[in-house]
Amino acid sequence: MKRLTQTVLITVAAASIAATSPTATLARGGNPMDGVAEQLGLKPAQLKSCLGEPPAQGARPSEAAQAAMIDCLIGQNSSLTADQINAAMTAMRDAPPPPKR
Repeated sequence: MKRLTQTVLITVAAASIAATSPTATLARGGNPMDGVAEQLGLKPAQLKSCLGEPPAQGARPSEAAQAAMIDCLIGQNSSLTADQINAAMTAMRDAPPPPKR
């Protein structure tokens, strides 16, 4: 019974994370950054307030820019870790581009 309960909890947690992923948000017609914010337990405005100038298309942000963003996001939600933030941002970068309007 304990094994079944653990399996159900893991499945529910995975489904919850998938539903708030940037790709899932994009599939619902939303902005992928809103999915990142939701995944990090932030409001989209909180996430946007921590983003600096975007890097050139196809380039990654500098280490200094990433560190500043991570510090700002942890200031918005102290339960976050750098690994969680990096994972959410990587998922957003790997998501397909938003549809053209």
